[in-house]
Amino acid sequence: MADFGGEMTFTYGGAPLVLRAKFDSELVPFEADGGANQDGSVYRTLKPTGYMFEPLFEDTAISTPTNMDWEAIIRGGPYNCTLVETQTGRLYTWTAAQFEGTPRLDHQTGEVSGIKMRRGIDNFKRRAA
Repeated sequence: MADFGGEMTFTYGGAPLVLRAKFDSELVPFEADGGANQDGSVYRTLKPTGYMFEPLFEDTAISTPTNMDWEAIIRGGPYNCTLVETQTGRLYTWTAAQFEGTPRLDHQTGEVSGIKMRRGIDNFKRRAA
């Protein structure tokens, strides 16, 4: 039986951001697409995308060390990012990653969504913590 979830910590450039329960990451740095030719044979194309992940953050209070200027974060970078899954013992690192997208705040839940991060194929590692 495998374990998933549990406590996770995330840092970018050494600064912490508070995660919500959802953190999606893509495990390959490309997108595969396919189709069929007129003779019934099939083909596939691969498009490089870099390693991507899409987190949900919490918009923390201004007086806390985890409060962030989202405009500065999106404009800035690249950042070295780390995700640690405490219960599963997994460590993910993205070197020289950049934020992209448009941050959106859900005022009812405090969730910040709409952000992705991308890094090239040579700058992602997944290993035991």
